[in-house]
Amino acid sequence: MTGARRVAGAGAVLALGLLFGTTNAAAQTDDEYEKVLPFIGHWDSDVVVPDGQDRGNCGGRTGDAGEKLLNCSLPVDQLPLNARGEAWLKYVDIMQSPTTVECAQLGLPALLTDGAYISASPGRIDMQHPTNGFVSRTIWLNGGGPKPLPGQFFQHGFSTGRFDGNDFVIETDRFTFDPDGMDDHLHMASSVNKKVTERYQLIDDEHLRIIITLDDPTFLTRPFTWAILWRKTQGGPAPAYRSCDAESARREVEFAYPGTKYQDAR
Repeated sequence: MTGARRVAGAGAVLALGLLFGTTNAAAQTDDEYEKVLPFIGHWDSDVVVPDGQDRGNCGGRTGDAGEKLLNCSLPVDQLPLNARGEAWLKYVDIMQSPTTVECAQLGLPALLTDGAYISASPGRIDMQHPTNGFVSRTIWLNGGGPKPLPGQFFQHGFSTGRFDGNDFVIETDRFTFDPDGMDDHLHMASSVNKKVTERYQLIDDEHLRIIITLDDPTFLTRPFTWAILWRKTQGGPAPAYRSCDAESARREVEFAYPGTKYQDAR
């Protein structure tokens, strides 16, 4: 075979390889599209069911003023806190809550109780949560996306996603320490060891079940699992101008909230 024929033959093999590679990539993209499509849209957590989505009203826990805490984002009465977790709740006061006095965004998993607007592009899913301070999350699919550096942490963690049959599963780790990281009403912290797994199951075209597993061996004796429901609604998050001033938030707590756990803290 002459040199010219070798080059031509090699070129044909390369072209064939590129053709099959492109075909496989297109097939993967089409398959991904078909699986992702039912999840795209605006999902609201305000679901009307016989018992509502009451998660125990913070398990009878009380605030600094002795008031009963309400509307926690998880069933606190079943939360398997270890001795360190119980010690944290005895120690923490409302002035240490970043969502209350520092305008911090809600953490995960609490922000899931506000629903989400889900969109997608090849290799990623984007979730926008219309909470106090709009939260945008990127979920990287099938091992794609950037790779965090050792020791790199994020308030809402680093999320990867995959399909398990028809279920969409998100695993998130690499969280920063957050004094409100498990729940912002309970003011239960989470550590850099926190891992959150979300399993999204389509009940029908209009309803989603999200099975949440929270693991944080710093504060929990074991991983804890519960579920919430979302309902698909029209449109997306309502347009709004969102603003928060941390100094004003702190002053409001200092002068309007009657509870004081530490007398020298204000």
